[in-house]
Parts: sequence; C-alpha cells; structure tokens
Amino acid sequence: MSSKFRLTKNQLEIITQEVIKQFKMQGKEQQKQEKDWRLKNTKLLLENYHRLKDHCDDINQQVEEYKDTVFSLEELTIETLMKYRLKTAKMMRHFERMLRYFEEDCLNGTEEEQRRYKIIYHRYLNDDRSTVQQLCKILNVEQGTIYRDTKLAINDISVLLFGLSALDTVGPKVR
Repeated sequence: MSSKFRLTKNQLEIITQEVIKQFKMQGKEQQKQEKDWRLKNTKLLLENYHRLKDHCDDINQQVEEYKDTVFSLEELTIETLMKYRLKTAKMMRHFERMLRYFEEDCLNGTEEEQRRYKIIYHRYLNDDRSTVQQLCKILNVEQGTIYRDTKLAINDISVLLFGLSALDTVGPKVR
C-alpha cells in the first residue's frame, strides 16, 4: 500500500469519533421509533377497546367448535386464523389487567392521577364515551388539560403494558 492511501492517527481518531457519533444517533432514533410504536399501539388498544373486547367475547365458543372439526388443508388456514384470534384474546386479557392496575394506582394517587383515570375511562372505556368538550365541562378543566392528561395516561399505560423497555424510552413520569 502506498503512503498516499495511509491514514494518520489523527484521521483515524476523527473517523472513529464520527462513526461512534453516527452509531449513537441511530440508537437514539431507534429508541424514538420504539417509543412511538408503543405509544401508538397503546392508543390504538384504547381506541379499539370495545371492538376488540366484543371480538374476543365469543372466542372460547369458536375454539370449542374448531376442536370438533376434521382437519383438512382448508382448515389449516382456519387454524392460523384461530391462533391470531387467541393471541388477540390473550393481549386483551393482559390489557384489561393493566387497566385495572392503572385504575387502582390512579384512584389511590393524587387528584391529577385520579383525573387522568377519569379521562381515559370516559374517553375510551365507558360504553357511553365522552368527547373532549364534554369532559372539559364535567371535570371543569381546559381542553389542553384533557389532551395533556390523556398523553400522560397513555405513557403510564404503555409502561404497564410493555414493561421496562417502555420505561426507558417514555421518559420520566410527571407527577
């Protein structure tokens, strides 16, 4: 190798520092994407809570009916579909357990935490869901408070659903 292609020690250090910097930036971007994914999934679970719950209510009966069928190639597709439905049911059981824990934690917490639970309950979980404007009147708060509390509650629920990995990327809990 000729000397015009050799890098100096200083050049190698600069290149190394730049590679490390780029690697760290990629890691931060990946963490941000994972955080966004968790928060988006938590919000989707809340927004579709009733639909998913109704969907899962009849799964046990369908599983029993499925067990009685004779296997064929066509039913292998049904088997795959049933596995997805069972995974949905399992996720909903986990989601409901975490919602009960979230409720208990909030109702035993500060006034703000209690309000956050009420907002989540009335926006997503109650059969007769409330709009943001209705909640403003009920709770005597501004729209910004409703949106901020919703965001904080979704962060908290994400931590309960996804564990420590969500805690690392969601950030500190505001109390």
